[in-house]
Amino acid sequence: MLVTFHKPDSGTRYRATYRSVDGLLVELDGGGYNKVGAPEGSVPHDLAHLLVERELGLDQGLWAVLERGGMFDHCVVLEGRRKPHADRRAREIIRAAGTGLAHAELLVRAVSDAALERRLRDVSTFVHLLGDLGPPPGLDADRLERAGRRLQDGAARWAATRRGGTLEEEWNLRGSGPRRR
Repeated sequence: MLVTFHKPDSGTRYRATYRSVDGLLVELDGGGYNKVGAPEGSVPHDLAHLLVERELGLDQGLWAVLERGGMFDHCVVLEGRRKPHADRRAREIIRAAGTGLAHAELLVRAVSDAALERRLRDVSTFVHLLGDLGPPPGLDADRLERAGRRLQDGAARWAATRRGGTLEEEWNLRGSGPRRR
């Protein structure tokens, strides 16, 4: 699923758009940023989710839920018509993700903090930050470092994106590279 992050002409409030499984063009209203220790400083929060969730293979995080048809309050359909019972189906998808969404939120924050504090190979501190939710399966220093580097690279690419421009990322659990227009 191709996700396009739109940099505003002014201010900091970005937005992301994507095509849903139903063919709808959906806008996800963004706003927050994650500090990641890159010279550029920060990356849009929803881009941070995409990069970390993809790198760590999270199948119950924000982007996996959106890909399956989940819709949050800050999602708006820009193009297309929703199918009958789409709201109910979207709520069921979110409910089925359960604590996966909270886990993804915590993981994104923990990876961002590890990148900011230059502790990208410190798995024990990272696991401690996650508390009872614990780390994703197969987490090791290499995966943690890759996830942090993806965030830092994302911050650099976002900083290089012109005002009014876009940054594209492919969402899938196998990963793929960015596109910039």
